[in-house]
Amino acid sequence: MDPSRKRSSAPELPPLIEAIVPESKLYTELLEFEKKLDATIMRKRLDLQETLNKPVKTKRTLRIFISNLSHDQETPESDEDEPRLDSGPTPSWTLKVEGRLVDEANASAYKNKQTSRKFSSFFRSVMIELERDSNLYPNGNFVEWHKSANQADVDGFEIKRHGDENVKVKVILHVDNSPERFKLSPELADVLAIDVETRPGIMMALWQYIKFHQLQDPEDKRNINCDQKLATLFGQPKISFPALPELIGRFLSPPDPIVLEYTVRVDKPYHLSSHCYDLDVELDDPTFKSKISNLVSSTSLNAANNTLPKQIHAQDEQIMQYIQSMQNSKTKRDFLLRFANDPVDFLDRWVASQSRDLEVILGESHVNLEEQRRADFYNQQWVNEAVFHYMTAKNQKKLQELLGGHPQPVPPPPQQQGGAPPAGHPPQQPFPPGIHPGGRF
Repeated sequence: MDPSRKRSSAPELPPLIEAIVPESKLYTELLEFEKKLDATIMRKRLDLQETLNKPVKTKRTLRIFISNLSHDQETPESDEDEPRLDSGPTPSWTLKVEGRLVDEANASAYKNKQTSRKFSSFFRSVMIELERDSNLYPNGNFVEWHKSANQADVDGFEIKRHGDENVKVKVILHVDNSPERFKLSPELADVLAIDVETRPGIMMALWQYIKFHQLQDPEDKRNINCDQKLATLFGQPKISFPALPELIGRFLSPPDPIVLEYTVRVDKPYHLSSHCYDLDVELDDPTFKSKISNLVSSTSLNAANNTLPKQIHAQDEQIMQYIQSMQNSKTKRDFLLRFANDPVDFLDRWVASQSRDLEVILGESHVNLEEQRRADFYNQQWVNEAVFHYMTAKNQKKLQELLGGHPQPVPPPPQQQGGAPPAGHPPQQPFPPGIHPGGRF
């Protein structure tokens, strides 16, 4: 039963009642259905509890913008202007790579600032390559950033360089996937029809391929009989399941980085690329766990505002009263039915039963008086032996009186260890009234 109910299972009907009332089988069927329903509810609740412990991902769009600022750039000189010989500030420019989640401001699930992720948190590393003349600018043409454990996330990256000419830039982004994703080799991708996937996803896809083509060995389920594609891929006709992860690892590699191209322009103070780049990313869904938690708490019968447990308890109590009433009615019916079938035997048995009950109540442990009234009581095997011992004792006493001496006690019959009478000898009992020496009644 569902442990959240915290109640005993519904009472079951006695088998004899089902024979008398055929409709009661419906109640038994309902009990069986209730057990199956409770088992299903419990299994679903466990699935929901397990889901709460797993990270749930939701897909969002990360929009990337690339722009640059130019500083202290000289305006083009005309033929009439005199050349300037004084040295002013050195021309420079600043490259910006930024990004944000699309519709983040309007998404109700991300209104809390704690749930918003910064741009750098989506990448393992960022590299920027500048295509400039190495003779004029020998240093600073390649910039790298790598994520570290204790490093704070930022909303974007900026680099500042000197120069008064347009520069071509390559921005190389390595996405930080959690869980880690891998790129499949062309051979494996051709078999599974996927290019990039997590390791569990790749194993699941391979298992689906094996099941669809019925490649599992019927005698030993741990082995796989490779078809032509798998045999060409792994180089052997048969492989085992435990060896699959190691075999698959040879065909996996890190996914290709994202390469964005941009041209830094210095002919105006601010230049924004005419293109923006959308990247699909996976985020932990902050609302999913709360929804599941609310669902579990709302379906629990232990909730404070849930009156269903009281109703179920009241129904169980009412069912128990009905069953008790049916048992009482059946007892009365059996009592009257036995009396109707054989009144004499029924009354004899009933009187004997009442006599035994009376003796138990009064604490008497003698022979039942009702049984003494019947002749069968004196036809038992122990009667003759009891009469013999009684007559022997009487004769001994009479002989002692004739000789003028004192009567000697007659030794009792031999008994087994522990005080119990020997086999075939009943316990000593007082003779009922009406038995006299000489065996006469």
